[in-house]
Amino acid sequence: MRILFCPIEPLVERYSAQYLEWFPQAFLKERIECIKIAPNPLSDKIRDGSFLDVCGTNYYKATQIRILCEMAYNGEITDDDIIFLGDMWMPGLESLAYIRDAFHSKFKIVGMLYAGTYDPYDFLTKNNMGYWGKPLEESWFKIMDKIFMATDFHKRLVMQTREVDPKKLIVTGHPICLNWDEDEEYRKENIVVFPHRLDSEKNPDMFDMLIDHLHRYIPDTASTWHFLKTKEETNTKQEYYDLLKRAKISVSFADQETYGFAMVESVMSGCIPIVPDRLSYSEMYDPIFTYSSFNEAVSLCKFIMTDHSFYLQAKRDARINRAQLIGAAERAIPNMIKECQCL
Repeated sequence: MRILFCPIEPLVERYSAQYLEWFPQAFLKERIECIKIAPNPLSDKIRDGSFLDVCGTNYYKATQIRILCEMAYNGEITDDDIIFLGDMWMPGLESLAYIRDAFHSKFKIVGMLYAGTYDPYDFLTKNNMGYWGKPLEESWFKIMDKIFMATDFHKRLVMQTREVDPKKLIVTGHPICLNWDEDEEYRKENIVVFPHRLDSEKNPDMFDMLIDHLHRYIPDTASTWHFLKTKEETNTKQEYYDLLKRAKISVSFADQETYGFAMVESVMSGCIPIVPDRLSYSEMYDPIFTYSSFNEAVSLCKFIMTDHSFYLQAKRDARINRAQLIGAAERAIPNMIKECQCL
């Protein structure tokens, strides 16, 4: 078995630059030969778009397809190869099926799925791409041999909205790693963060409402606590991590989350999470950290901020939840490798 690894494009605002190294290292550890297909991106920043840059992601993926087509033309892709797509939402993916079927080849195609037009809150759907995205996604699902996703919630969402063989949808978790020593607790400050992109599906305006309510209920919070949106306060990934490490509480009001990298990074940085009881959050976080209404979110934040015994218990529970998230993240790539080995 050999892996032709096509990573998601490396962006300074995303974990994708880390994936560029983590996956090949994991393949090497398992003594699996890996060819990394990682062309130069248009940019390492998101100029237009949300999760990825509109032109940048299409350019990068089209370049990966071009390289794979050239390899196939030169006879460099064998029946034992597995093409591993770091993001299987990949226009042009169908050309790999064209080549595979035309040559009667047996190479496999696997990949990670983050979102798509099946999610009503996704960037693609909000820009009315569902009319062509739905049939294209269903075509891709037929082409793929295995599709890796982070949560059962995501799997259910796809199965409820698209025609797909459920046996192809494999819940593996997502790899994520943030080195932080819990002995650094002394660095924690009275900071509440909103760690998400400032896009409508993340509801940053509700964070503003949270601040207003807390200032009303706890008058001295204006002078003793800081409420910060990470996108407004940081310019680099390291600055973002440093802020999370200083914060005590991380809050989400998201309408869209098939995994939730920002909240996972928050908890790994020692934050106490406050998340809605929906989406992927329901299966990833202890019920003590979830709310079913805005007023419950306000009350939960208020208790953590003002009741020291409640804060200490929440901090202990957050550490337990953190260990669970770390364990799931550490198993993610090995889970994907195991699935590849079964093909």
